[in-house]
Amino acid sequence: MPFTRALAYAVYTLWVSVCAFAPELLWQGFVLMRGHFGAAELCSALFIGTLFAFFVEPLVERLKARRWRLAHEPSGGLLLGVLVSLAFGVAVVCIHEAMIAYLGGEHAGDEAKRANLARAIDSACEWASIPAAVMAAWFVAGTARRLALPATGLACAWIVIIGHSYGWGWPIVATSAVPGFLIALLGTRIVLRHWDECTIPALAQLTAWVAGSWMLLAWGIQTGSEMIGSPGLQLYTPEAFYDDLRFYLGWCLGLVVAPNPVPEKGLRDGHTH
Repeated sequence: MPFTRALAYAVYTLWVSVCAFAPELLWQGFVLMRGHFGAAELCSALFIGTLFAFFVEPLVERLKARRWRLAHEPSGGLLLGVLVSLAFGVAVVCIHEAMIAYLGGEHAGDEAKRANLARAIDSACEWASIPAAVMAAWFVAGTARRLALPATGLACAWIVIIGHSYGWGWPIVATSAVPGFLIALLGTRIVLRHWDECTIPALAQLTAWVAGSWMLLAWGIQTGSEMIGSPGLQLYTPEAFYDDLRFYLGWCLGLVVAPNPVPEKGLRDGHTH
């Protein structure tokens, strides 16, 4: 059904957009948490991780499987399964602590918490808007071919608009526009060639190749400029370079981990193979 398909595309776009911002959010939180994470916090993380491994995670697995007795043992045996669950539980606690630090701490006043939350949401929208625009253009191209070029053009224009509205400065807008334009345009070309269950994996590979090549090029230019003593050749400041590296990492991971919203051809035609 068109409505169900549009809803699936919207959820996928949101999923990818959240992943694009998540590495930066976690990084900033861990940087802020680093100063006050000591032995007590580590013991707390281990304690809560143990509860997660032995209580929460087994219940969640059974709820997901909709049966009390699971059909398979943990891969690698019981001990490895427990260790993985424990490590995941500790990581969740550490992420929670990082988010508290990013949002101003547990003892911040209500006004400060609201202000920090508004700042975090605004940053999320800033980081997520470019992947959201590009994904929307690809979905439009896949469902309405005649609108492919206008939608892709709007996505490219949006990259410039969002950078200008947030005051990035033209150097940062340019370093965002070049790989963003390439990803959007080459991705639309892939979508117009074939729109099936293989398209999203191909778009994920394209995004990874373009982003990786761009970051390697920027790193090479920066390294070369340092060797010849010409800092004016740098495309990025060191801080901006790692910001973009985390951004593209999250974008690529989102395309990979989000469930593919494009059904197989047989399922789209209303029957199974």
